[in-house]
Amino acid sequence: MDFLRRWPPFQYFGDDELFTLVSAGRVVFHERDELVFLQGAKQKPYVYVVQQGAVRLFEQGEDGTEQLRDVRGEGDLLGVGRFLGIGQHVYTARTETDVILYALPADPFWELVKRHPRASRFLATYFSATLLPPALELREERGDELRIGRRPVDWLGRPVDQPARPAECAPDTPLREVAASLALRGGEAAVVTSPGGAPLGVITPRMLSDQVASGRLALDAPAGALMRPVCGVGAPGLEAGRYLTRMLELNVEYIVLTANGRPDGPFAGVLTRRDLTRVEGAAPLAIIEDMARAPRISDLAALRVQAERVLAAGLTGPDATRWLAPMAGAFNAAVLRRVVVLVEGALAEQGLKSPNLDHCWVFFGAAARNELFTRHDLDHGLIYDDPDPDQARSARAYFLELGRRVSAALAACGFVTTTKVISAGQPSACRSVGEWEQAFSFWIQDPIESCVYRATSMFDLRPVYGDCRLVERLERHIYGEEAKSPQFVPLLLRDSMANLPPLAFFRGLVVDDGGGYTEVLDVQRATLQPVVDIARALALDGGQQAPTTLDRLTVLSPEDDKAALLIRETAAAFRTALYHRARTGFTTGTDGSRVDPAKLTRLEQNLLKTGFRTVLRLMEYTGRRYGLTPRR
Repeated sequence: MDFLRRWPPFQYFGDDELFTLVSAGRVVFHERDELVFLQGAKQKPYVYVVQQGAVRLFEQGEDGTEQLRDVRGEGDLLGVGRFLGIGQHVYTARTETDVILYALPADPFWELVKRHPRASRFLATYFSATLLPPALELREERGDELRIGRRPVDWLGRPVDQPARPAECAPDTPLREVAASLALRGGEAAVVTSPGGAPLGVITPRMLSDQVASGRLALDAPAGALMRPVCGVGAPGLEAGRYLTRMLELNVEYIVLTANGRPDGPFAGVLTRRDLTRVEGAAPLAIIEDMARAPRISDLAALRVQAERVLAAGLTGPDATRWLAPMAGAFNAAVLRRVVVLVEGALAEQGLKSPNLDHCWVFFGAAARNELFTRHDLDHGLIYDDPDPDQARSARAYFLELGRRVSAALAACGFVTTTKVISAGQPSACRSVGEWEQAFSFWIQDPIESCVYRATSMFDLRPVYGDCRLVERLERHIYGEEAKSPQFVPLLLRDSMANLPPLAFFRGLVVDDGGGYTEVLDVQRATLQPVVDIARALALDGGQQAPTTLDRLTVLSPEDDKAALLIRETAAAFRTALYHRARTGFTTGTDGSRVDPAKLTRLEQNLLKTGFRTVLRLMEYTGRRYGLTPRR
């Protein structure tokens, strides 16, 4: 009992329960290099706990070869596959050292696990992220071992009740009547609708005061002359997080609701910042608003620190990344937009003339995919319209200088750059749209000669500020080139499977696929990067322009239920790895990719280990589809 109390799930049982369980158990001793059980052998009525030593699990192939699949040490369980209805051992277990096992009766153990939710949650980590024993009930509560955030973001998953209908008017309604209606209702906005009931625009009290009180518009002017066109539209009854992230993306204070969620649908209401505050705390909107008005780079730097605190406070577990990742992306985009405005203003004051060409600032890599939590390596670049030949040199000089100053200002805001960063101050990330098209053609048509593996992050690009049509043109070019080069996607996939994920954790060390040990887990290399690379390649192959890795996974069309299950498991593994990278980054001030296994709880280790197995299965699944073999 003294030993078992140190380890989950036994630490969640009561003393009387644990005493009854161990009273019916046995102690089993194995010398080094002995078999504990054979793959395919019938399971005995026991669950085994490693009390001392190490046990390796091997999968035996039809040709007699053995592949190491896991390493179990002190406190780990063996023989739990029975709870999935598997009557035979899935692997062969062989001792690596002298081993002492506690053999506990399986049925009483199972009844205790089902009685305690935290024990159920821990045992679930031995299985798939989505395939669990049918009797295992998992509650949504989180144990202390998963809560480092101080303010949960669970409220973002709550459906929002439809707000009260605001003031409504026609385009020819005099502003005098609009102002009276707003005063009577005490609303934050009036909506201008068409004769068919579709929303055309919005009028706020501030707009009235700015335009009417200043004398720019008369009180008898029509509402259509003042209204601001609707830019954010949504359907009623969605989760709070859906509305919040949309507001952050557009930097607006309200979402106009229509019955079908489309701009031409019947008007149904307006959801404002105040409505979200009533659901619970929409402070990120205020930070975005302050970023858009920051007068100095130093003010932006302070706001970015404040934004990071919001993210860290909400980082309560892997599920929180669903909302926090797009929130972090919105913060990063708001900083870049304001930096560009400040730098362009400074250049104009210095007499550096703009070439007057349309241009667009973009994010690459993790920033483009909304997967960058920390301030390390904010990959960004610049696309500008093709200049006239006699203007090409001066345009390039201007945009490169602009890019260098913007990159320097981002560094002043606290963003840390390494040798891997892509920045607009580099000629390779600051080009005309025609030059970008040439670059992508070279990468796609001749991936080996062009060393495309160094540029894969640039295939993830998201417009942040400026003329988005340039990005749309470039994306059409990329997909057109990919369609003409059938060898490109298989090559990307082959590169993505160059390194297998690790197998397990043992005594605070990481066990790699060859059975070796390392002291640090590179969570980027082990889980995040292979999933990112595979999802990107599959999305390119399917012509899917989904922005994030998880979006790319969900838009894929799995051929059967087994493939659909693998995609769901991969999404769960990805969120877990992203959570640990963010948590490590916030607590250590690094990019978070290097995680110390010794600081992880057994529950966290098991969740990550389940992810390793899922990534390996994703590689094997992709390999079968494209005739590739993951490298060992």
